Amino acid sequence: MKSYFTFRLLFITGGLLSLIILGSAYFLEYYLLLEPCPLCLLQRYLLWGIVFLFGAGALQNCKSFGRIIYCTSTGTLSILGIILAGRHVWLQHLPPTSEIPTCTAGFEKMLTYKPIFEVLQTILAESQSCARVDFTILGQSLSFWSLLFFIGLVVFSGVIIGLQIKRRI
Repeated sequence: MKSYFTFRLLFITGGLLSLIILGSAYFLEYYLLLEPCPLCLLQRYLLWGIVFLFGAGALQNCKSFGRIIYCTSTGTLSILGIILAGRHVWLQHLPPTSEIPTCTAGFEKMLTYKPIFEVLQTILAESQSCARVDFTILGQSLSFWSLLFFIGLVVFSGVIIGLQIKRRI
């Protein structure tokens, strides 16, 4: 039976969906003037990495082992996104002000004064600005939708790996 799905088509689809999510994030930042918190920026950078991998995989259109490497890489970045978005959702569901860690400087400002690993440690430990919910869609925060999208990307990458192993693509 002939499959209508090809590796290139699946990777182009994944890349376009990721670009749509990134475009939405930039729309919210620059048109609706919602300033992203440090965790939002880290998730955005991970999504740029995923877009790059989807684009490179679609352009290269490598064979079996290379496809599995691309899917594993996108899945790994998506799992990191799940961790960040999950922490973000958890921070947003803490009781007000009592247990929320203290506020930090902006992401870019921290990068000018500290090495990247200290900045990441600071963001993950002290993120009061990330606990604030400024915008919701269907009653859920943007970090919740980001978490669902990253989960979807992990499943998508797993499905592509499964199709490749069964030689369906």
